[in-house]
Amino acid sequence: MTDQQLFDFAEDICRELGADPERTTFVIHQKDGKTHGHLLLPEWQDSHVLSSKFSWVRLEKLARLTEIKLGHALVPGRHDKAIVKALRESGEYEAATQVEALIPTEKTPAPVAAYTSQARRMTERQGFDLPTARREIMMFWENSGSDLRKFRHFLSSKNLQMRAGDRTDRGREAHIIETADGLLIGSFTRLTKIRMKDFRQLLEDEASKKPLLDLRPLAQKSGAREARRASMEQREHIDETKAERLRIQKRLPSIVPFNTPERLSPGLQIYFRDWKTEMQAARAILNAKHPLEKRYVSEVSLDMQTEGVMKMMRQGWIKLRKANALVAEARKALNELDERKWEFFRKRKISDAEKVLQEALAQLAEILRYLVEFILYHLGLSNQRPAPLQIPVPVEQEMARQDYLEKRADLLKTLLDEKACRDWVKDRCRDAEHKRARVIAQWHEDRAPEVEKAEQMIRQLETLARLPRRIPEEVKARIETLKRCGDFQGAIADLKNSFDPITINAPIKISKLYSKFEFIK
Repeated sequence: MTDQQLFDFAEDICRELGADPERTTFVIHQKDGKTHGHLLLPEWQDSHVLSSKFSWVRLEKLARLTEIKLGHALVPGRHDKAIVKALRESGEYEAATQVEALIPTEKTPAPVAAYTSQARRMTERQGFDLPTARREIMMFWENSGSDLRKFRHFLSSKNLQMRAGDRTDRGREAHIIETADGLLIGSFTRLTKIRMKDFRQLLEDEASKKPLLDLRPLAQKSGAREARRASMEQREHIDETKAERLRIQKRLPSIVPFNTPERLSPGLQIYFRDWKTEMQAARAILNAKHPLEKRYVSEVSLDMQTEGVMKMMRQGWIKLRKANALVAEARKALNELDERKWEFFRKRKISDAEKVLQEALAQLAEILRYLVEFILYHLGLSNQRPAPLQIPVPVEQEMARQDYLEKRADLLKTLLDEKACRDWVKDRCRDAEHKRARVIAQWHEDRAPEVEKAEQMIRQLETLARLPRRIPEEVKARIETLKRCGDFQGAIADLKNSFDPITINAPIKISKLYSKFEFIK
């Protein structure tokens, strides 16, 4: 995965768990030659707590979707059936079919880890390689021929031991393997895949046999003698190495790294400060993004976008249905009063019922207005933030709200039907995508001259940092003098005058430019 793909995956996790991508920290780094990332999410998200319900299953679902998107091999998991169901509910039918193929046809035990990820991280922090230890334990068990005495002997050769666990609910049956320092590696039965029934029989067989001769004290004495001999030889070698290093360092010129600028001359400090300012300004122009790109960064399918909007409008949709039910009840009550011909105070009751109906209609129109404006603003189809709900609706606005409701009667019917509402939201999501794409493309097109100028400046700064060999020696000396005097603009101008514009603006193949320089004192 590239850094951008890893960043997109992290944002998928934020959306799944209800986290704000703008308030997260994502760290990408290398360990043992492999790149991986850490995603840090605040549990309290302003108005709600981070969603952690069934998080393992939901994260596995995201992992399967990302594997399908990037063309990676799908990894079978413990919750594939639940993932298939969730994918079908969200409209990802093709992905659900691919994940369903991972489920075995025959009834087999679900995959179980030999140790938890938490246990692995704990041992890594203590400088212990848990996967390697597990492989060694499996090899010890295979070489022991199912003999616990030999197995314990093999463990002791690696400073490991097996003992009864501390839990009392299983008696002496559950045994654990740990280091001599007490660092837990795991359960014997889980690491070796031995059934508990068979392990009980192995314990009985071990108790009925005579113990093996313990040669560890002899081995420890021999090891101590070898360690003392090696220590004396190493100490002599270190002394010779130190003396040789001191002799070489006396002949070498001292190097001044850029991470300690106070050791540089005042002129070089001024030059580096100006160089860094220009580089940061040019990089800022190249890395600039349209606000819509920051807000809608990842490429999410229309079905997933629709599902997200439906979740956000769930409470408003419930209020809309309740308001519609109140309108129906008020209209029914008014019709019943119209049918009563001779009831006392009939006119007054009809007037009250009409007033209730008008208030209910105004409330329904107000909720419909807010819901539509909220969806359009969230998707970027409208720049105007929706005005807050006003319930009960002010008297002077009731007629305007009822006119609004009459003009959008068809839209009200659509939003009250869940399937039709989902299709309507999906159409709005599609319109929003097209609008954002047009706006972002036009924005980048308008910035093309500025971006090209920033690229030229970066190439000039890279050339100035590492002058090519084709530059004449007198020009190099003149530029170095300008650097030491702190004349950054003069060095840039001298560099431009030494090359033709086509040559200096051409891309220069530099593997990677770091913001750290070294100079001879």
